[in-house]
Parts: sequence; structure tokens; C-alpha cells
Amino acid sequence: MLRKDLGPMKVMGFARYNAKDDVQAPDLIAAARLWQKEFLSRQPGIAMHCFLGNAAGGYADAILARDEASFAAMSEAHMQAPSSRAFMEMLDPGSIRLCLNRLMEDLNALPDRFAAIEFGTFRPRKDVDFSEEALMAASGRVEREYLSAHPESQAHLMARAGEDTYSEICFVETVGAAREICSGYVSSNACMPLLGLFDPDSVDLDFWHVLA
Repeated sequence: MLRKDLGPMKVMGFARYNAKDDVQAPDLIAAARLWQKEFLSRQPGIAMHCFLGNAAGGYADAILARDEASFAAMSEAHMQAPSSRAFMEMLDPGSIRLCLNRLMEDLNALPDRFAAIEFGTFRPRKDVDFSEEALMAASGRVEREYLSAHPESQAHLMARAGEDTYSEICFVETVGAAREICSGYVSSNACMPLLGLFDPDSVDLDFWHVLA
């Protein structure tokens, strides 16, 4: 995992994809490590990268950046690097889904002791009086009254993920703990205001474990 203390972070990129059928997992992990060391570690403003997998055999990249300009510069230089091109050659191009998450509050320090990320996107319900202020107030209540009782939870972020789309991101010690914490949402009164803002048909949620 790439980690650099660069101060407050405003952006998290999240890319999901599948490997080509003839690519083996150990080879893809090795290529991701090389890309991480030879390209991402040299990009100004890139604070963290981890290469992830899920239970369905999919893969993802999570990249925290100091600001949107740093992330854009990295993205522009991406395909000029040999390690980037070699890594991309191993991916099914039709499976790639990119999501730029503009954090609604700065992340002041890198999450510590995590081996899993819960990443979900959603659109607001149309039958509620939605506002970003209400979203952040509900998120704050989840953190104070629910997540504070779960020491495995290392960080909880809300972000703008596109037009009329938001994301919820949790850094957790393990995938098992992340699943348990998530399943407890539905029985916690502290989480009801946040869940009540989500259009359930729009939710796209998965759990990811760190591979590199």
C-alpha cells in the first residue's frame, strides 16, 4: 500500500474492474504493485493507493489525493507510464467503472489499521426533503452514536460522486467487521435518518479487501 502524509485530502478516486479471462490473480497483484511503486508513488499530491479485491473476484483501486488538481494531473500522466500500460493491458476494458469522489469534509489523516473498504453509491430519495446539510447531519449522527461503538471502524466519509449521486466510504479493520457493522445499520435508530435519505433502488454497495 502507498501511504504519504500530505495533509488534508479532498478527493478519493475509486475504480472497479475485472481482469481478462487469461490473467491470473498473482500476476495482476504483481503488476498493481509495480504500478504503485513506479508510477503512483512519484505523483505529486497522491497520498494513498491500495489495490483491492472483492468476494466475487472483482478488483478495484482506491486513491486518496490532496486535491482535485493533483488527481487530474495523475490521471493525465497515467497512460504515458510503462507500468500503467502494462497493468491496463491485463484488465477487461468493458468492465472498468471510474468514480471520482469529492469529499464533503476534508480527510485530515490517512486511516490507520484498515484492511477493508466498504464503498457504496446512492441517489437521494425523491419523496424526502433532501439537502447536503441534512446528509452531513445524518452522517455525523451515525459516527457519534453508532460507529463510535465499533473500534474496527477507522474512517467514515461522505462524498459527491456525480450529478445527483453521493458515496459513503468506510475504512474498516477487516471485511468481516465491515459486513457486521453494515448489517447493524438497519437495527440502529442512529442510522435511520441517513438510510431514510437513500433511494434503495439506487444503492450500489460492496466490500473490498486490500491486496496491495
